[in-house]
Formats: sequence, C-alpha cells, structure tokens
Amino acid sequence: MDKQLLFLPWLLTKLITSSLLFYLLAGCAMTKLPELPSSDIPGQWQVSNDGQALSWPQLDWWSSFSSSELTKFMALVETSNLDLANNVRNLEQAQLSLRNAGFDLLPTPLMEVGADRRYIGFESDDGSFTNTNSTRSELSTSLVYTDILSKPARYDAAVARYDGDIARLADLRLNTLGTAASTYFQILLIRDRIEAAEQNLENAEAIYRIIQARANAGTVTPIDALQQRIAVQQQQNNLKTLHQNELSVRASLATLIASSVNDVQVRETTLQGVTVPAVQPGLPSELLLRRPDLVSAEADLRLFRANVDLTRLEFLPNISLTASAGAASTSLDGLLDNGITTATGTASFLLTLLDNGARNRNLKNSKLDLESALDNYRKAAITAFNDIEVSLGNIALLESLSIVAGEDLTRAEEAYRIAGVRYREGVSDYQTVLNTQNTLFSVRNAFLDNKLARLNAIISFYQALGGGWQRQT
Repeated sequence: MDKQLLFLPWLLTKLITSSLLFYLLAGCAMTKLPELPSSDIPGQWQVSNDGQALSWPQLDWWSSFSSSELTKFMALVETSNLDLANNVRNLEQAQLSLRNAGFDLLPTPLMEVGADRRYIGFESDDGSFTNTNSTRSELSTSLVYTDILSKPARYDAAVARYDGDIARLADLRLNTLGTAASTYFQILLIRDRIEAAEQNLENAEAIYRIIQARANAGTVTPIDALQQRIAVQQQQNNLKTLHQNELSVRASLATLIASSVNDVQVRETTLQGVTVPAVQPGLPSELLLRRPDLVSAEADLRLFRANVDLTRLEFLPNISLTASAGAASTSLDGLLDNGITTATGTASFLLTLLDNGARNRNLKNSKLDLESALDNYRKAAITAFNDIEVSLGNIALLESLSIVAGEDLTRAEEAYRIAGVRYREGVSDYQTVLNTQNTLFSVRNAFLDNKLARLNAIISFYQALGGGWQRQT
C-alpha cells in the first residue's frame, strides 16, 4: 500500500506536466509592468546644496530638533496612538491574506477515512431465518489543484495589495508623527506668545500709569488715558485667549497619545531651545523607494497589471487537476496491508467558446485601468519632486526672513525704549508711544511666527522625503 500511495504525487506531477503547454502560453501573455518615463525623474535638485552631502532623514527624524521632550512624546505616539494601532491590526490581517494567497499556489491535500457495519437478516422459504454481519473500512487521499493558470497572477495581485498596505501604514505613521511634532511646537509657540503678551501687558500698564498720572495732573487730556486703558484691556484679553489656546492645543496632543489632557504636561516653555536642522535630500531617483505614497501608487500599478493578466487568462482554459488514491478492506487492521487499492487522476479543461465579446471588453477595461494607474503614479511622482523643490526654496526663504525678523525685533525694542524715555521727558507725544508700542507687539509676534514656520517647514520637508522610511525589496 505504501508504494501505491507514492503513486499519488507522481500522478499529479504527470497531470501538471501535461498542462505546461497552456501554462507557457499564459506566461507569454504576462503583461510588462509600465515604468515612469526617465523625463519624469529629475537628475538632481535645482536648489544648491551649498556643499552639504546628500542624505536622507532617519526614521527618528525628530531627534534632529534636539528636544528630549519631543522625543518622549513621539515615542508615546508610536506606542499609544489609536489610529496607528488600528492600522497595525489591518496590516496583520493583510499578512494573513498574503499567506493564504501563498498557500493557494500549492495543491490542496485531502484525506477521508470511513467505516461502516452492515446487518442483513431475511427469512427463507422453508421458514428458517438467516442473518449476516459485514464490516467495511475505507481510506482515500487526494490532491486537488484548481484554476492553475491564474494562480501566479492572483498571487502577484495579493503581493501588490500587501505592499500597498505597508506603504499606507507608513504614510499614516509619517503624517501622525508630523502632526504630533507640529502640535508640540505649537504649544511652545503659544507659551512664547504668552511670555510676549505678558511683556506687552507690562509695557502697556507702565505707559498707562504715566498717562493716568498726567491726566490727573491736567497736563494731558483724559482721551489719551482712555485709549491706553483700551490697549491694556486688549492685552489682558489676548493673554486669556492664549491660555485657552494652549489648553486646546495640548488637548490635541493628548488625543494623539490616547490620554486625558489633564495627564499631559509639557515641561518646556519656549521654542528658543529647539534646533532648526539643516536639510539636504539625497538623489531624486531614490525618492520612489522612500516616499510611502509613491510606493503605494506603484503597488496599485502592479495590482492593475495583475488584473490585466487575469483577464488575459480568461481566453485560456480553466485547468483543474485531481489525483486520488484509496483503499478498502473488510477489516480495519487489513486496510493498509491487504486492502483493495485504487488510484485515479483527472484533468479538466473548461473553455468558454462564445461570450459575445465579454472577455475582449474586460481585457480592454483592465488595460485602461492600467493606463490610468500609470498616469496616477506619474502624477504622484511629479508632484512629489516639485513639492520638494518648492520646500527647499521655502526653507531657504524662511532662513533669510528669520535674520530680518530678528533684526526687526531688535530695532522695534530699541524704538519703543527711546519713545518711552522721550515721552517720560515730555519730548514725544502719546501717539508716538502708541505707534511704537503696536509696532513692537506686531514685530515680536512675527518673529515667533517665523520660528514656528521654519520648524513646520522642516517637518513638512521630512514628510515629503518619506521620513526615513524605505521600501523593503
């Protein structure tokens, strides 16, 4: 019986070999994967690297900002964010689906064991009663291999879906971490604004006390005191609003780490200690493997290529093979020793002869989908390259504007100091003080806004470069 059971895989092999002609025909029909035109990929970035070595960000790109507290919050986002947790589970499900597709490439083994006992009793013509008992045991094994020609294309489609899922998870991770870093910096900006608002309020109150004293002495009109009182009240209201804004943004950070806002305490109080890193991307062609959305678009292209292959295969027979062997015996002990052995092999070829052009229409539709997927891939790539060029220009612009903003702040502080001194000495009028005061408030906010804009520009740039992620080949 053992030798005869070995006949089963041999028989299946012979049946598969007999279908190789159709398989090779299908292989010749496999569609070549379209590629991006070389003109879509720039040879180098237009913005000069100023002698810096070409490089790509690391997966922990936030460490380049030199903030230990930011690093702590980013670690909490990676471990606690609920959206990321859901997508990790989705990826685990995608892994299971890919494994199923891999096992589907193999024949399906089946085994069936059965036993029955029969009792037969009858009365003869002479009145005697006869009865018999019989036992029969059966064992059968088989290998089933269905829809053979389409299995490679279906597996390619499953791999493309899985690669797309990985890229989409990486893209979500990158966007979530970018939002967390930007939110953290926003909190520090608001705290800088609070400190500036407290200084503004202190200056406004100091001027108000001088004006009010002069109004009481009758040397100025009460109108000046009323106007300055309004300016003081505006700064008080602004300070209250900033404290509420800080709470709101801190709540957003708490949501990202699945925590209560009462449990999230940000220790740092200013953006001044945050480093604005220098950046310079690597070669443009590498972006196709480093940016998750581009990898996802390429996976979609492979998926539609597999769909074209599947529609091509509709013109070929649907080939299914079955090989089986079985044994039967009147006793269970003798099933494997003296049983009756049978071995069979079948091959089915099912071909649709007339479909009123449905297969041709399906093939045309799948080709059109493939062309659209290529255009979507090209659009995503061209947009990514252009975005990086613009981002490099924005970073350079903000760097130069930061120098101007710092100089303007120094000038505005000095102008306000001089105006205050001249007003106390009776040389300048109140309107001059009010104007320089408002200018100082505005310039101070512009200086802080520029620092945040530079940090956010770097975050966006890291995201545009893929955040250190790279497609695994």
